[in-house]
Amino acid sequence: MNNPNARDLHHESIIIDGLNASNFFDPRVFPRLFAGGITAVNATVAAWHTPEEAVNLMANLLNVIAERSDILMQARSVADIRAAKASGRVGVIAGFQGAEPIGANLNMLKLYHALGVRIIQLTYNFRNLVGCGCQEPEDTGLSAFGREAIAEMNRLGILIDLSHCGIRTTREAIDASAGPVAFTHANALALCAMRRNKSDEAVKAVAARGGMVGVVVFPPMLTCSPNASLDDYVRMIDHYVNLVGVDHVGLGPDFMEDMDPLVAAASLKGLPADTLKAFAAIPPTVGFESISACANVTAALLARGYSAADTRKIMGENWLNLYQTVWK
Repeated sequence: MNNPNARDLHHESIIIDGLNASNFFDPRVFPRLFAGGITAVNATVAAWHTPEEAVNLMANLLNVIAERSDILMQARSVADIRAAKASGRVGVIAGFQGAEPIGANLNMLKLYHALGVRIIQLTYNFRNLVGCGCQEPEDTGLSAFGREAIAEMNRLGILIDLSHCGIRTTREAIDASAGPVAFTHANALALCAMRRNKSDEAVKAVAARGGMVGVVVFPPMLTCSPNASLDDYVRMIDHYVNLVGVDHVGLGPDFMEDMDPLVAAASLKGLPADTLKAFAAIPPTVGFESISACANVTAALLARGYSAADTRKIMGENWLNLYQTVWK
């Protein structure tokens, strides 16, 4: 990044990684976030895990944060995120990419909220007790339990994430929620016809209720090909800004850096073998290969003609405003 104004803007701004699924128990991951100037990160702690597994993962994450208090702090509120910025640390927001950790006990949501979980995706790729994921052959929508879970998350102040939900489950969850919801990491179906991407209609429905969408860095979701560049990433941001306005767009890169091979395999479970093979060979997006290169996005937005104020919104302020609205 050669533009000194871009460098200064990035350094001074609140920068929020709206979804990161890296291996947070690998000692290399958090220093990359720190190097990228990240103020706060929605860190995926659990997804398809059982309640016992999720609680253990949360305990381990809190221990990592305590051990690296020089660069990390837990973020349970917007005030914590601002404190992380002021102290030059990364605020870690605990998030789940699936409601399986709830099991069949809605009281688990109270426990997770007490532990600091602030974002929960309703489903991963397939069906669970709440609803259906985007890879489920027949999306039957929200279950009665799912509607109760949404109501409880609204009450507690947990942001509802619909990134991996199926079409019907997405639509019903938007309507069922009393507050804004988000696609923390989802690209536009209009630009790339991949099953995991979202229709313009769904994104407009989320934005109309005050929610947001975070843009994913993974090439097949950007270009429907194995290759992508930072220009492709910013082009996806452009699409969303033109569709719903600059106040509803942010970063949701979905990096999976230093991922344990067993966890990576579990995350892709159920996908066709040829898809798994193709995914394994995909190179990173050129110019945004790692979250450590996040400052390049700030520079690219400014070079594209975005104002400093709008760049700050996309890079973090929009997520901060949404958290302020939803979290209790």
